[in-house]
Amino acid sequence: MNEISCKILDYYQVRKTKKQKEEFRKYIIHELNQYGYCPRIQNKGINNNIIIGNMEKAKIFCTAHYDTQAVLPFPNLIVPNNLFGLILSQLAIIICVLILIFLINIVFIKLFVWTGLFNGFELSIASSISWLIIMIWMLFGKANKHTANDNTSGVVTIIESAIKLPEDFRDEICFVLFDNEELGLLGSAAFAKEYKEYIKNKLIINFDCVSDANDIFFFPTKQIKNDQSKHEVIIKTFASTNYINVHMNKGFGFYPSDNFNFKYAYGVCSLKKGLFYYLDRIHTSRDIIFNEENIELLSDGVCKLVNTIHLHKPQ
Repeated sequence: MNEISCKILDYYQVRKTKKQKEEFRKYIIHELNQYGYCPRIQNKGINNNIIIGNMEKAKIFCTAHYDTQAVLPFPNLIVPNNLFGLILSQLAIIICVLILIFLINIVFIKLFVWTGLFNGFELSIASSISWLIIMIWMLFGKANKHTANDNTSGVVTIIESAIKLPEDFRDEICFVLFDNEELGLLGSAAFAKEYKEYIKNKLIINFDCVSDANDIFFFPTKQIKNDQSKHEVIIKTFASTNYINVHMNKGFGFYPSDNFNFKYAYGVCSLKKGLFYYLDRIHTSRDIIFNEENIELLSDGVCKLVNTIHLHKPQ
């Protein structure tokens, strides 16, 4: 991997506070300037998206979110392409949240009993406060120090792709690093709204959690789900190897990331194979797996895709 990517892994895995994000943006802009890029910041409300490339000329957009999340006591388990598995995973998360609320309630009840104020009304207050504490914890709690997969892997995929890409091909693609995905896809929503004319009918490929498994999935939005020509190009350019399998998700499935904010998009992730394909470890201190082979396959695939677009461009 490039020195920039290695330094991101070593020094810039935590990108949660305003200061941490600002330091990361300054580093990325400075380093990419050395490679002939002129990144700029789209500042929209609380969002600061990093735009790398020429949006007006670009034929495709490759994206990833750079913000990171609070550390949680349980993983954000995702089963994106099996309905039964999805229901089970969401029930598991709900049960974990309810257990936390129950434990917090016990603390409040003991406090109320100790102060002699315990009754039904106080119990309802305790439950409401417990829910509020959990929500604040999940959104604004202590930063997770380990974000190798979510989403340092996506950030590094973008950086590696940009650096590998020959200068003659750079007008064909625009790279974007989104802010505030973890707060509800806010950065990509701001980008899609302000630059809707630039992205109209353009393909977006969004990389999110791509380094912790050997099965890489492309999840198309419904607008391109039946577009076999697009799928064939993707599978050809992002080709499987002896160690990594690349899949196009054609049946049930959706990947909950920034690709949601675009019509013609793929959400890309790596999934483990068990009873169902699943994603785990993220949002916890166990998010430390970074498979460089995945990043190499994806960044090489981006360059091959851009080369294909360049060769088919009218002269």
